[in-house]
Amino acid sequence: MTASTQEAMRTPGPFRIVRIYGALLRAEVAAAAAYRGQLALSVVGWVVPLAFLALWSGAAGAGPIQGITQTQFATYFCFLLVTTSLQMIMPVTFGFGAVVHSGRLSAQLLRPYHPIHDLIARPLARQAYRLPVLLVIVPIALVLTGGKVEADAGGWLLAIGITLLGTVGTVYLAAMSGALALWMTKSEGFQGLLVGAEWILGGIIAPVALLPGILPLIVPHQPLWYADAAGPEILAGIGDHGPTLLVEATVWIVVLHLVYRWFWRKALRRYEAVGT
Repeated sequence: MTASTQEAMRTPGPFRIVRIYGALLRAEVAAAAAYRGQLALSVVGWVVPLAFLALWSGAAGAGPIQGITQTQFATYFCFLLVTTSLQMIMPVTFGFGAVVHSGRLSAQLLRPYHPIHDLIARPLARQAYRLPVLLVIVPIALVLTGGKVEADAGGWLLAIGITLLGTVGTVYLAAMSGALALWMTKSEGFQGLLVGAEWILGGIIAPVALLPGILPLIVPHQPLWYADAAGPEILAGIGDHGPTLLVEATVWIVVLHLVYRWFWRKALRRYEAVGT
């Protein structure tokens, strides 16, 4: 443990978690600097939203689909490139499983803070090298694809706020998915289900308004949608969204926090050190 982390442990009151993350992020940013070129290029490698952009923009060429125009599809998927790049589901859920399977969790449990914070700090630190690239790519993509931002200043604030709150909610989901390894050691199959669900419930393959049946009414009320699709929908002018989204997302975070605390206590009772 670094001296700055030890100092963070001694900080009383609500600022403790801030000091912990300050120490962890400084260490992780320094470590990520060795791979900054690779991290920057990884943004270019994530082309899934652009692939679906080509698909749905082509389909909307003859006219709007479920009221979504070609321009709105372009704007939606360009900003989806940002929100999906920010998400931490894969590093948290699979990272948690790897820590358990390798036996490293035993040592991490001796630290005076929850081991999940290490898994969160690492992908957060990597954004220091990914976000600048996104800030260049997305405006260029908007121009080339004919996208147009429909949101005003309030819409921008709502889009940013709901994306951040949704990301917190998905981290709790990922942590619970990863903690399944405490029961079964190798739990990649179950963890993969959450990643697959994100593609559909997070609006990666298409705006949720295009889902069948009553799903368009249900899906926009859960963390995966808040984290990935809500912001792009607001900026593209798809649907009618208001500040109540922030209230919903906050309630989700409180509930998921309580559920995770209960889940973690149960998981630790089943844990046995494995690996080398």
